Amino acid sequence: MTKDYRSLAAELVSELKKQGAEAADVYIVSTNGFNTTVRLGKIERLQQSISKGLGLRVIKNGAMANTFTTDFQDRAVKDLARETMQIVQVSNADKYNGLAPKELLGSYQGKLMLFDESIAKLTPEKKIEMARLAEETGMKVDKRIKNANGTSWNDSRSQVTLANSDGFTGQYQMTQASLSVSLLAEDEDGTKQTDGHYTFGRYLNTLATPQAIGEEAGRRVVRKLGGRKVKSAVVPVVLDPRVASFMLGDVFGAASGGSIYRRTSYLVDKVCQQIASPMITIVDDATMADGVASRPFDAEGVRSSSVVVVEKGVLKQYVCDAYAARRLNLKPTGNAARSYQGNPNVGSTNLYIENGETSPADIIKSVKSGLYLDRVGGQGMNSTTGDFSMGANGRWIENGELTHAVQEITVAGNVLKVLSNVKAIGNDLNFRLGTTASPTLLIGEMTIGGE
Repeated sequence: MTKDYRSLAAELVSELKKQGAEAADVYIVSTNGFNTTVRLGKIERLQQSISKGLGLRVIKNGAMANTFTTDFQDRAVKDLARETMQIVQVSNADKYNGLAPKELLGSYQGKLMLFDESIAKLTPEKKIEMARLAEETGMKVDKRIKNANGTSWNDSRSQVTLANSDGFTGQYQMTQASLSVSLLAEDEDGTKQTDGHYTFGRYLNTLATPQAIGEEAGRRVVRKLGGRKVKSAVVPVVLDPRVASFMLGDVFGAASGGSIYRRTSYLVDKVCQQIASPMITIVDDATMADGVASRPFDAEGVRSSSVVVVEKGVLKQYVCDAYAARRLNLKPTGNAARSYQGNPNVGSTNLYIENGETSPADIIKSVKSGLYLDRVGGQGMNSTTGDFSMGANGRWIENGELTHAVQEITVAGNVLKVLSNVKAIGNDLNFRLGTTASPTLLIGEMTIGGE
């Protein structure tokens, strides 16, 4: 049974106010986690962890101080409160420091499915069994799969508690679980390839089965065998949901208030402008009933909502925590994220590109000659300009059919130009791979660097 920390948080806020804080909040996170890694049927790691942490944030005369502890003893937290007040006295003032506006505080009252008892009740033996089954299934997909890099099951049960000096006190519990498989395949000439697959979610019954994860991991690694370069060209490119999600995450970062007020973003001064194809709508929704990142309030106590970032290609708003919002003379959007060890910053929840109407198979069939891009890597993304050049892997499309694997190539372009050149959107949106999700996207043309 997880301890209720609402009284502790509220009492500490009261203590800080007594000691002279103009504003304060207390953020507490407690987590019970389990992870195991299996390789070739044997357990390589088995770990159970219980952790908790408490962060204090104090604002006085425009200055802010943040401290944290993992010791919840009464004397320890009161000592920490005194130390925090001493630190804030010597901290630099910043007129934008402060809590979120009082009128925005509260908890979303709709139904949120954040906690799954069936994950909490899973035995370690069952978790190990699922990891072994996923690996075993993957190894059987093809005789060229010779080895495994490790299959991992992870789960956690967490509780978040927040109280502040404007009278807000809130708490919620959540579960998360994931299963991942990584395999190694070897061709007749000795060329080795690695790849894998995973699933992630709040609820056990929303995860893909161990067999499905293993089979997909096996298919992914085998189809990389025989990969080769292609000639440099400008061709249509189909973005696998993983790659499309990566680009979506970059757009969110560019729309984040911190990037905007620092003017280190390609979206500066772009609100109400067309930045993408009219087919593209981007939403960050913390109120999805079964969302993998849903929550009733953000890390500053702002009531959760659904935030439309881009609508039919038009940038509608920037995403802000309270500090960034004050810098930009805007309202917080409920996108504050934090750990107990730090101050709030901007973060996404259930971030996605809205589903389209075309099946991924039909998207591929529509391409006469082009690339199915399923992996990018490297640090070749410029967050200020949106330009990128990254290493890539995928499969070649010829006459609407997926053919040989493509490797050792680069893809280059600009994020906004890519999103403005979307010609079709798949109907395959799901959050099984993480909290940022996109359907398959067809890009009219992109630059490929090869031979």
